[in-house]
Amino acid sequence: MKILSRTLLLLACLLAAIVALGPILWAVSTSFKSTNRIFAVPPEIVPQIPTTQHYSKLAAEGVQWAFLNSTGYAVLAVLIALILGSIAGYALTRYPVAGKPAILLVFLGAMAVPGFAVLLPTQMLATGLGLYNTWAILPIIYAGHILPFAVWVTRSHFATIPRELEQAAEIDGYSRAEAVWKIVLPGAKPALLAAATFGFLHCWNDYVTGSTMVDSPNLRTLQVALIFFQGFHGRDWGALMAGVVIATIPPVLIFLLFRKFLIGGFADGSIKG
Repeated sequence: MKILSRTLLLLACLLAAIVALGPILWAVSTSFKSTNRIFAVPPEIVPQIPTTQHYSKLAAEGVQWAFLNSTGYAVLAVLIALILGSIAGYALTRYPVAGKPAILLVFLGAMAVPGFAVLLPTQMLATGLGLYNTWAILPIIYAGHILPFAVWVTRSHFATIPRELEQAAEIDGYSRAEAVWKIVLPGAKPALLAAATFGFLHCWNDYVTGSTMVDSPNLRTLQVALIFFQGFHGRDWGALMAGVVIATIPPVLIFLLFRKFLIGGFADGSIKG
């Protein structure tokens, strides 16, 4: 009976892996097939004659600049959100802020509102401020999306760090800012990395905001640039799959590098928050 249950569990895990990884592996395979072999019958699971023509086409179309745009927007948004979120999280933990429960509820409510629900007023505001179709608009909006989560997670971790540690550092001659920098922030490293990972993935995978707030080809994100390989008269599947592979690499690498902090940050935030 135990052997049967283990076998069924193994088969279930194998099926789940196929369902989850199958489309990704097929995209990788398709990206290395020549155009006339993509729809070959029977289908080629492994390309018989691998080619990089689709990646060369992406480079010729300038997709690498869209890749850099997405990276820059995401990194800048994460930095803004972490700085502001850390300051707000620390203040809500260490200082007697008036209306603290209401403030936390506002941040919690902000996380529950989908970004596209406020997309139209956001676009109108950006146009009025002269930020529409500029390099600054996406990092600002993305930072606003990440900020509530950053506040909640950092606040939960700051609350676990004893105030006595900061007081001891101040007795040793550290200023308040130095105590926070050298004592509090290192202790909140899992929370900061969890918020940074969550924020980067959110920014990287966004399409709706990027396609709405930016119109110039030079400012497009990677997700928006890839949609132009789906034309009115047919799709360039080879180039599209090559773009999917490129777009998948950064999130996978980041998750593999920081998965421990990501899982720990989510778990601690849900338990201690």
